[in-house]
Amino acid sequence: MPRAPRDIFEENDYIKWYFDPELAKDWKNLLKKYSYLFWIHSMNVKDRDHWIALIEDRKPNIQRTPATPHDAGSYAELTVARRDAYFQIFRAFTEISARMAEEVLSGEYMSRLRSAMAKIVPDALLEEHFAELERFRQAFSHMKPKKFRRELEAERFTIFDDDLMPYISGHESVYRSEKQIMGDLTAEVKNLYREAGYVLDKSRGNLPPDEAKLELEFAFRLLEDEIDAWKAGDRDRALLALERQKKFIQEHMILWLPYLFDDVANDDFKVGIALKYHGDVRDVEKYKSEEIVEMDFYRAMAKIAKLFLEHEYNQVDEMLRAARELGTEELQRAFAGAEKVDTSGESTYFLRME
Repeated sequence: MPRAPRDIFEENDYIKWYFDPELAKDWKNLLKKYSYLFWIHSMNVKDRDHWIALIEDRKPNIQRTPATPHDAGSYAELTVARRDAYFQIFRAFTEISARMAEEVLSGEYMSRLRSAMAKIVPDALLEEHFAELERFRQAFSHMKPKKFRRELEAERFTIFDDDLMPYISGHESVYRSEKQIMGDLTAEVKNLYREAGYVLDKSRGNLPPDEAKLELEFAFRLLEDEIDAWKAGDRDRALLALERQKKFIQEHMILWLPYLFDDVANDDFKVGIALKYHGDVRDVEKYKSEEIVEMDFYRAMAKIAKLFLEHEYNQVDEMLRAARELGTEELQRAFAGAEKVDTSGESTYFLRME
């Protein structure tokens, strides 16, 4: 009998195994070479006991103290900050826009992200990660925005979209050990999109709906929906958007994205990428240090995103509690000046269902 789950991270009902013994053998061989990647371990998980042993020392910290909204004004401020944080994070993990490349080079991107994050996460926890982003920016400050965009997008592609190991297979179904893309978890996430009134833009390709960049964008969309509803004085629609945020954060995002962010930030993964593209990396420690900034934008962003998501687990409950206690009219007034985020020029994937 498998051990009984002790917490939400151990309640994984998506674990499957391979019908083809040769396929299982292939993944076991990959594990020998890339044991530093969580998703490779996940592709080798056989049952719940194996899963529980894998995550024993890797569980994200969901005990972080949320920011408390004391009135309609502070509620609106926190909601807008959460939306803005999701927007900046999803921009980092999808294809890099020309505008974002310019903002990263100028430092404006980091300022906007920090302004939003600091309302949710204690500033002291952010210091090291934003210092890492600034070191990265300084290393490329001489570069023209167009070339910098190509460099940054090449790094993103190398991490997530390359077909040469090592890379990150950024799908919930993979990280939760379903062993396939377009399986049960993928369908579950797709249904959540449809329930919220969204479909994926087919002109952008046929992407699996449980891809990391899509789940991050969807969280942003749900925050936009809530803000729009409060501005319209539609309490039921606003609370529904909040309930959807809670479900998506607590039953999907928190259960796998922290492990993905750990993979991206892993020192050995940075060395592995270097070996893949540069062949013989003689001074491994240089790649682990601040001296070589390759991948350090994504490494820092992964640490920031994980920290934010850990706070979000309790934050969304705190927002629901406050929203149920606050009056509709006072919230409508508080949100009256909240402007929509300009997503023009960004790499977005969601369309409103007609």
